[in-house]
Amino acid sequence: MMNKNRNLTLPRMLTALAVMLGLNLPAYAGPATLPSIADKTPLRMPAEAQARPAFLARALRHFEQGPQIIGELQQGLFCSRKNDIVWNPKSADVLLPTSALSARFRQELQAQGYPVPAARPEILFPERPEDIAQADPNRTGESNLQVGVVVTQLRTNLCMKGGNAWTGEAYVRLDWQLFAPEQRKVIYRGSSEGVFRSGSTGFEGASPQVPVEAFAVALRNLLADPAFALAVQTPYERAAAALPPPRTEHQPPARAVEIDNRSPDRQGAEMSKVIGELRTAVVTVFSERSSGTGFYIGGSGWLLTNHHVIGDARVVRVRLPSGRELMAEVVRSDVARDVALLKTAPPGVRPLPLRLTEPGIGEDVYALGSPLGDAFNTTLTRGILSGVRTVRDLDFLQSDVAILPGSSGGPLLDKSGQVIGITVAGLGAKGLAGMNFFIPVGSALQRLNLQLLDRPSSQTPQSSPSRSSP
Repeated sequence: MMNKNRNLTLPRMLTALAVMLGLNLPAYAGPATLPSIADKTPLRMPAEAQARPAFLARALRHFEQGPQIIGELQQGLFCSRKNDIVWNPKSADVLLPTSALSARFRQELQAQGYPVPAARPEILFPERPEDIAQADPNRTGESNLQVGVVVTQLRTNLCMKGGNAWTGEAYVRLDWQLFAPEQRKVIYRGSSEGVFRSGSTGFEGASPQVPVEAFAVALRNLLADPAFALAVQTPYERAAAALPPPRTEHQPPARAVEIDNRSPDRQGAEMSKVIGELRTAVVTVFSERSSGTGFYIGGSGWLLTNHHVIGDARVVRVRLPSGRELMAEVVRSDVARDVALLKTAPPGVRPLPLRLTEPGIGEDVYALGSPLGDAFNTTLTRGILSGVRTVRDLDFLQSDVAILPGSSGGPLLDKSGQVIGITVAGLGAKGLAGMNFFIPVGSALQRLNLQLLDRPSSQTPQSSPSRSSP
């Protein structure tokens, strides 16, 4: 008796849903055809990565002028045709509700090791000004990255098998932007697609879950893009946050710092014959919160490392492979390029030679660093140069050479021992080769406005090597 009554009310429920979804009752367009979209493997964010929390700040939908039929609503055990599904603001709130997209975004990022903003405590009755600010749903935190998404296309066929049982399929195309609020700048743009088919397994609920599952597939495909993962590792820039207007382009320091890099060109030398001397110029850098790697580029005490290794410190401690320790002053730092220039007393070691010509794809490369701290200082690993990528309008060298926590700020060397890059970030995923990224040394010199002494005039910093898309 109960089942009979439930079946009798099903047509009424479908009629109500038709009104809610803005369905086109008299039209007969047929079921939507979904494209074939591959499911990519997301890149898991390494636990040691300096990634920033990100959250879905805005979710918009694109609507064509006039009714747009995006699929078919079906009913019953055999999913017989009932109506066309029309895409409009009313149906969008049912098929892809903003609250569900935000929750799924947070869930998928957490599953891949991405940091997300801490949940705010529930405050029922704000009594103090700080309570009011904390209870404000628009309060995001100054260092959190904001993500925006536009649903540019949705196709879906849905079947209501019972009072609250749904099956179906959906395709979604999304345009993404990643916004750094302190820079007032979009630091990543991209798009992704996703297809989800429920098969015989359905979902319980008053509204269909199938389009939200397609959104989740498209989101995981976004997380497979190394450019997005690298953009999330953008260091927070306090100086930019204090500036009222946005900065349209980088302005290097006006006064050039002269660096006494007198090492001769080692083109043609063998790594095995020069590695002993190279290691003497690579140091472990200790800041209050972490350790990393640096390397000398000047005989009078100039060395390079990453900005994220030193943070806001003005003085840090460095340890040479010999065990000698020196205090280093932070002379210059560029947050967006993630490089810093330090100065110690003359270390009595030969600085590393710098190669400012463009490296070639497929070249053998070597990384030197202090992975996992000073106990493994000057660890040498080998790989090849995989590509040159552009992320956040900045060039990066990509290589499969192995790096670990603590390698940041170390040199990337060519086969003759010349520095071509600076270690900055590592990405990887289960079943995939590691994808690690390095700052071209010529770009670092330009951003910090460093001038090398006694260099051949033909070797000038190159900031725009040939590149390929991520």
